[in-house]
Amino acid sequence: MSRGADARGRARRGAPAARCAAGAAWLAALSAAGPALGQAPARPSAPELAVDAAPVFGTSSAVPWGWNQVVVRIQNNGGRAARGEVEVSSTRYGEHRVFVATAPYTVAAGASVHVRVPVQVSPFGDLEVRTLDERGAQVSSQALSSTMQHGVVLFDVSETSLVRGGLHEALVAPLYLSPGRGSGSSSSSALWVGQPRYDSATGDPLLPDRAALYSAADAVLMRTDTLSRLQGAELEALAGYVLSGGTLALAVARPEDLRHPTLAALVGGQVARAGVAPPSLEEIVPPPAPSGFGKQGNVLLPAPSASPAVAETLSGWSGGNLRASAYGSSAFYGLGEVHLLAFDPTRPPASSDPWAKIRVADLARRAYDRRSTIVFRPGEEAMGLDLDPVRRELDPNEGSRWAIGVSAVLLCLYAVLAGPVNFARAARQGRPLRALRRLPVYAAVAFAAIVGVGLAAKGVSGRARHLTLIEAGAGMSKGAVRRFRGFFVPRAEELTVRTTDASGVISTAVQAELSERRDRLVVDRDGARLTKLAALPWQTVIVREDGVAPLGDGIAIVADPSGDVLVTNRSGRDLRGGVLWISTGTARYFARIRDGEQVSSRGGIDLGARSEGQRWLSHVSFGRRVGGLDVHDLGGGLLTPLLEPDAPGLGAAWLAIEDAAGSAVDWFPAGVPVLFGQLDGGEGRSSDSGLRIESDRVLVRIVGYGGRS
Repeated sequence: MSRGADARGRARRGAPAARCAAGAAWLAALSAAGPALGQAPARPSAPELAVDAAPVFGTSSAVPWGWNQVVVRIQNNGGRAARGEVEVSSTRYGEHRVFVATAPYTVAAGASVHVRVPVQVSPFGDLEVRTLDERGAQVSSQALSSTMQHGVVLFDVSETSLVRGGLHEALVAPLYLSPGRGSGSSSSSALWVGQPRYDSATGDPLLPDRAALYSAADAVLMRTDTLSRLQGAELEALAGYVLSGGTLALAVARPEDLRHPTLAALVGGQVARAGVAPPSLEEIVPPPAPSGFGKQGNVLLPAPSASPAVAETLSGWSGGNLRASAYGSSAFYGLGEVHLLAFDPTRPPASSDPWAKIRVADLARRAYDRRSTIVFRPGEEAMGLDLDPVRRELDPNEGSRWAIGVSAVLLCLYAVLAGPVNFARAARQGRPLRALRRLPVYAAVAFAAIVGVGLAAKGVSGRARHLTLIEAGAGMSKGAVRRFRGFFVPRAEELTVRTTDASGVISTAVQAELSERRDRLVVDRDGARLTKLAALPWQTVIVREDGVAPLGDGIAIVADPSGDVLVTNRSGRDLRGGVLWISTGTARYFARIRDGEQVSSRGGIDLGARSEGQRWLSHVSFGRRVGGLDVHDLGGGLLTPLLEPDAPGLGAAWLAIEDAAGSAVDWFPAGVPVLFGQLDGGEGRSSDSGLRIESDRVLVRIVGYGGRS
């Protein structure tokens, strides 16, 4: 048999075996696929991290402009701990302005955490909340929107708000028209009732942990049992909010709450139950609602008196600094107010009583109107303010303009020496071409001289300047602070700028020319810091910081039985260039009030007796109408002749602060004294972000009566 026939025989004999093997494989595959074809596809497993983000007020996905806070809940469904960071970015339409804030998180397996991230919300912008794992990979992304400030905001710290159902969108008609709340008429402003998120594990409300993050709230309504549970950063933030001009309304929940140290600190002493005072029973007439305004259920109808069920529960309160008011008993705390309500609007029957609802709405309206008395409300973002005077105060270039004149003179000398003088000299020597050989020497000398003048004017090292305003109630050891911190560097670099204390917030106020405004805020246990802040050579970048600052043992202002006003300085620093405005419309000037010294208004210089003082008094006494309120300017431009002999540059500093605050501030509220001046020594720091501080000016504004003489 041939070799080819033998191969064909082997192929015929192997074919049946191959077909059997292929059939078996096909049957096996069919049997394996059969059950799967008869079943529904498997559902994808739940993600290991479930993320939900919302504004701190928690009633919608819209975040008001200015400083606010986003609460991010992270649930770990995996079998091991997870860590990473939460990133919140705010971008403004039509501008190269980006703000990014990041905060770390760590969550155990099967547990959940709440991450609170402060963010500066730009007008007409978008917010994006991204959760990243430890490798930087995106876990989730959620979009939020920004909105202009609501008319009047009441923050009801209740898990289920009964106040919101009866008062949300009710007409309140405040008198003040705030420039930070966008456009619109104050007479048509409605009440907006917000609520916080709650921690499902502890049952506690998730409140802001920095005072500036309450900027959207005009009044906070809370029960005393909730207040007594607050501690740490949340309690400090709430106290700082009231200290800075906020309003806190408290409904007494339990008798033991009256003895709690937090309540005693807020009202100045231990509280006891008392009879209802007549002011708490007087009728408050609600504003008339225009046709078709709001919901019919939220229109406030007149109610001359409380219902019998509410009248039986009314109570007054005494102790500390409390005084009778239309809402119960009230006390000043710093620049703000604390109200112990005569009723409990968070529980029946007062929650549905028209008389009680009118009082809560009027309390919120009053809180909104009191914004006019605060120069810089922490965290508030007002539009259209002029920060150029602040830049001039903090920019070293403003003090080096003499170098331009000197350089111009040097160039003129160079032109004369290198031209007519040089060539005339060479001609007299009979060597005209020698003048050309001298030109490079003259040019080099002129160039070196001009560079030397520039270095002498601008310096060779970076430096920082500070301009700070502290506002406080009389006698208070702390006050609201706004710091403008300027940084000037000789070469391009990226700075890291930390907040002065852990409770502050910080952002760029004035950026260097030709650089994009891109703030990156990193939040950790030590506070917050701006990173990668772009500083260009010989240009000044200015950051704004809002928070609370210490004032030693405070600056007291008390009324003497003789009719004089006594000022006692216990701030730990001398006060220079002090002007005491008395509610009668007169003012006294003190060149210096030393630390520990007490002065009387009788001993100050009567500004009405001096020509420069008369011009200033006539200006500030003339009020301007803002909405339905009269406000009084500071008149910083007229203070320079008065203050310059004793405090050089102080008048210009006050003018810069006045322009940065805007024209809707009542610097001299009716019925109370106001003291303003400069504290010597600044805040006592020698460097900032690695740069030497060459100027640190701290201004103070003390309002009202308070403290010990």
